[in-house]
Amino acid sequence: MRKTIVMILGMLIFTGTVYAANPLYAQIEAPKSPTNQTDMTINVVVLDQNQVPSITVQCFWRKGGGGWNALGNSINVIPGGNNTANCQTGSNEVHDDGTYDFYASVTDGTNGMDTQIVSVNFTRSGPGTPTNYSKDKPTSCTYKISFHTADDSGKTVKVEVYRSTNTSFSADGSTKIGTVSIGSNLDGNYTDNVPDCNTTYYYAIRAFDSAGNGSGLVGDSETHTIITTTTAPPAGGGAIPAGTGGNVLGAAQGELEGATGATGAVLGEASPSAIPTASPTATPTPTPKPTLFTGRNVGIGGGLLIVLILLIFLFK
Repeated sequence: MRKTIVMILGMLIFTGTVYAANPLYAQIEAPKSPTNQTDMTINVVVLDQNQVPSITVQCFWRKGGGGWNALGNSINVIPGGNNTANCQTGSNEVHDDGTYDFYASVTDGTNGMDTQIVSVNFTRSGPGTPTNYSKDKPTSCTYKISFHTADDSGKTVKVEVYRSTNTSFSADGSTKIGTVSIGSNLDGNYTDNVPDCNTTYYYAIRAFDSAGNGSGLVGDSETHTIITTTTAPPAGGGAIPAGTGGNVLGAAQGELEGATGATGAVLGEASPSAIPTASPTATPTPTPKPTLFTGRNVGIGGGLLIVLILLIFLFK
């Protein structure tokens, strides 16, 4: 009989009947990192066992370990089951390169909890433009594109190759023919077996980093190429003038409408310095603290104490 009582108490503790004092649970989902997007959706999934009439979610953000700020207004979610609150960032919160942290505070009016902190690396500096571009035609049906990636401290992760039968074309998905996975400060090449051996083809290349930022274009001297991209739409859509010596020279990239003129910037977009840096009035909130005295922990402690008292009483 004594052993049965002890076993039942132990099962109650470790199956959650005793310690499940807090019926509220929330989990925050980390956005893609690194990223070059100022508009990010921070998803917070909420689970409530008590079916309370109102659950409130408030997201918070900070940059570089600074003070916490409220991210938008609090959000009410429908109680019961799995519910998701979508907190949205914008250029008021995310604008300068760096690491941004997020967490959410959830309450049902009686119970509350803070989620873990998730981090996102935001960057728009971009990789350097490849150099030493050249185009050879070893056979009547084959072109070989050679280049050297920029010494940009590991920002370059790939080079995209674009092709057209016209001397003026856009560097986008419609003209992209291949990708070379390659790092910084390396020689690279791409061999293209063309569909029509009797047609002349023109090429351009562009480096990208892991956040999706693109470098300037380099390509055939005859080409007049416009930078377009789905990850970061160009602000002006201007064209890069033809260079000399077989390259669309990086020195000419400053003439591109919307370009910053700085090596490694995403051409056709506003540079980080051109993006408004004013942020809303901060609404500080305490940094999430370790949840030592949660309902779970208090319940476990209480359950163990009950077992100890019963053991003393039963075996006295």
